[in-house]
Parts: sequence; structure tokens; C-alpha cells
Amino acid sequence: MKKNLLYSLIVALMLVTNASLFSQDIHFSQYNETPQLINPAATGLYNGYVRAIINYKNQWMAMGKAYNTAAASLDMPLFDKRPNKACLGFGFNFFSDKAGDSKFGLTQLNLCLSAILPLTRTSKLSFGLSGGGAQHKASLESLSWGNQYNGTTFDTQNIPSNEVAPINSFMYADLGAGINYEYFSGKEAMDRNEQKRLSIGFACYHLNRPTQTYFTISEKLNPKFVGSMNGNFDITGTKFSVLPTLACFFQGRSREYNVGCAIQFRIHNGTKVTGFNSESGIAIGVNYRFKDAYIPTVAYHIGNVAIGFAYDYSMSDYAQANKHFGSLEIFLKYNIIKGAAWDKL
Repeated sequence: MKKNLLYSLIVALMLVTNASLFSQDIHFSQYNETPQLINPAATGLYNGYVRAIINYKNQWMAMGKAYNTAAASLDMPLFDKRPNKACLGFGFNFFSDKAGDSKFGLTQLNLCLSAILPLTRTSKLSFGLSGGGAQHKASLESLSWGNQYNGTTFDTQNIPSNEVAPINSFMYADLGAGINYEYFSGKEAMDRNEQKRLSIGFACYHLNRPTQTYFTISEKLNPKFVGSMNGNFDITGTKFSVLPTLACFFQGRSREYNVGCAIQFRIHNGTKVTGFNSESGIAIGVNYRFKDAYIPTVAYHIGNVAIGFAYDYSMSDYAQANKHFGSLEIFLKYNIIKGAAWDKL
């Protein structure tokens, strides 16, 4: 049996038995750039009118065709966007995660809705719900089996495998909910508001505990609990900002802790009064996933567009197998900011 098939089957079995290594849902090292996957209450809770994000991750490259994960999301505030006014947030997100020659993986589409309530002129509280559908499946056409070895190579064209498809495809509905608090303040200036922003949230996914079925074994998916924090604090009188992040994941017996910080330098300040000049800047930082990886990050933004890169440098015992080649990750974001409610503070 080809090693990539064995790899896929081992992944399936580990998922069923809730082993700590594989029981986590997919997520990205730049978790701050996947807001709806971290907390549905973050839907529409940002400074802007429309936000669209594309993410891609190639994990464990030394293993050949290991994990390839792609995601896309779009969200926006609805109705009243003025400061100190309640509004709704609406969004959707899609992701696809595939591994090995069998392309064993998960595809999911979710819709998210949030209620955003002002607490004070500079703070908001939001509640969010997510719901959607997911499908697990695998493609066996590109796999080769032991009885197809002709003494020199695997002859999949002329020698039948005589194998019954061992991986079944199934679909399920999925529900999640979350709560998020956001604080924002800005000191009025001709060039730019000196900002202080802090966001703290808690979310739970798989509230309905959907059933996972592999082979003849069925198990209910454990709920996933997520605690998150991120901030943006301008250093007064400079063009530098500090961007801390934190994300903790709990699912079954699995635990994951991520902490990071970046320093952002504003290359150009955006004009608040005329709007003629767009802000641009570069952020360089590092995240740490406890007992697993160091993750250097770099991101550049200009106006409504941002792009960022991250690389996982494995430090766990698995580094002996992947030769420290963890994963390469990229995001591309578009956010219509000009004239948004909190932009007027």
C-alpha cells in the first residue's frame, strides 16, 4: 500500500479516536486573519464596510502531499453603521483541507450572523452565531496498492487493485456561537488618530456535536472552545504600533496555546480630514505555538489592501520527520475603510 494512503488512513483513525495530535479542527497560524473561524461574534466587528480575506496554507511540505488548506471569507456590518448605534453583522466563510494522494479531507461552508451593541462611545459587545454544512471525502483514483506492484513499479493502469473503497464520504450540519468585546479609542490628529484597540472573545463550535463516520465506526465530534485576544496600540509620538495576539483552543483531550506579537511601522500616515493619502505600513513579528513551533510573520498594508506571510518552524518531536519544514502560509485581505463609523472617532 502506498505510504500516502497509509498516512490518510492513520489520520482518519486518529480523528475517530480523538487522539490529541489530530483532534483539532483546521486553523491557520495567522489566526487573527481568519476572524469567523475564531469567533462568529467577530463578524462585521471591524473598522470598515466590507472585509474579504483569502488564506492558503501548505503544511508539512517535507512529507510530500501532506496538508493543503485554503479558506475564504467575507463579512460586513448591516444597516446602521454610525458610532454608538447597534447593528447586525453578516458574513460567510469557506474552507477546504486536503491531505495525501487520496485528497482525504474536509470541505465546509458557514454563514455567520452577529448582533453588535454599543456599550460606550469607545466600546462594543457582540454576539454571534454560525451555521453551515461540511463534507468529509477522499478520492482513491490516484492511489496504488501492494498487489499492483509488478516487481519494478506500481502499475495502476494494467493491474486492478481489487480493493473495496475503504473511505466513505459523509456530510453533516455544524453550529457555533460566540461573544466578543471590543474597545477602541483614537486621539484626533491631522494625519492620523493615535489608536488603542483591544478585542477579547470566547466561542464554541460544534454545538450540535455532529456525527463522524469512518469505516464502520461512528463518533460525535467534540465541541471546540476558543479564547482569543488581539490588539493594536500606537506608541504615542512615533510611527510604531504594538500588535499582540493570543488564541487558545480546547477540543476533547487536545489543547493548543498560541501567543504572538508584531511591531508595525507606518510608512505613510493616512490623512483623516481630506482622505487624500492612504495609510501604509509593514508589520514584523513572531508567534509561538506551545511545544510545537515558532512562527515568524510579516505583513504589508496600503489603503484597503493587506498581504501577509508566515512560516512554521517546527520544534516538536515531529520535527525529526518533517526536517523542521512546518508550513508556509499566506493571506490577502481587502477592507473598505474610508468613511467607516469608527474611522470618524
